[in-house]
Amino acid sequence: MQILFGGTFDPVHSGHVAMIEALSAAFPEATVHVIPNRLPPHRQSVASSTDRLKMLEMVLARFPSVVVNRIELDRDGPSYTRDTLLLFRDQFGAQESLVLALGADAAAGLSRWHHPEEIATLAHVCVLDREGRSAILPPVMDTLKEIDRADMLQNVPFGHLLRLKTPVIRVSSTAVREKLMRGETDLPVPDEISEYIHTQRLYRTPND
Repeated sequence: MQILFGGTFDPVHSGHVAMIEALSAAFPEATVHVIPNRLPPHRQSVASSTDRLKMLEMVLARFPSVVVNRIELDRDGPSYTRDTLLLFRDQFGAQESLVLALGADAAAGLSRWHHPEEIATLAHVCVLDREGRSAILPPVMDTLKEIDRADMLQNVPFGHLLRLKTPVIRVSSTAVREKLMRGETDLPVPDEISEYIHTQRLYRTPND
C-alpha cells in the first residue's frame, strides 16, 4: 500500500507533521510518500524547491515508514495530482492500493483540480478531517464508496473514501510566513525547521 500526501510545504509546519503522524499510525504497513510540489497549479511557492525539500527531509528523517518523494520536483510543468497518480500506477502496477491523502480544504476543492473525475479510478481518497469538522466533497467524488476502517483499503486498488480524524492544530504555512515577515521568532514549526529558516534567512523582506 502506498500513501500519497502532497503539498507546497512552504514551509513544513507542525500541522503537516501531525497529519503525517496520523497517516503513519493509521496505515502502519504502508509507505507514506510526502510529495513536495514543483509548480503548484493554484498557488506560487515562496521558498525554492531545494529549501522546501531540505526542510521536509530534516523533519521527516525520524519516521521510518515515510519517504520524501521527488516525483513532482523532477517533472517539468505544473504538478498535477492526476499525473502523479498515473506515474505511481506505472511504477506499482494496477493492483497496488494507492491512497491519496488530503487535508479538509484540499478535499473540498477537488472539483477545481486537473481531471478530478479520474482520481477515483486511480486511487482511494483519505480525507484528514479535523476533530468536529468534516469536509464536504464535491459531486465529482460521488463514485467513491465510503468506509470506516483503514485496513479495508489494503487489498483494493482504488475507489474508496476514508475519513481520518487528526488533531486540531491551527496553523498554516501562510501564517508562518506572516509571522516571519513581522519579525516574530515563536513559530509553530519543529525546532530544526525554525533554525533552518533563520539560518537561511527565508521568508524575509528584501531589506532584512
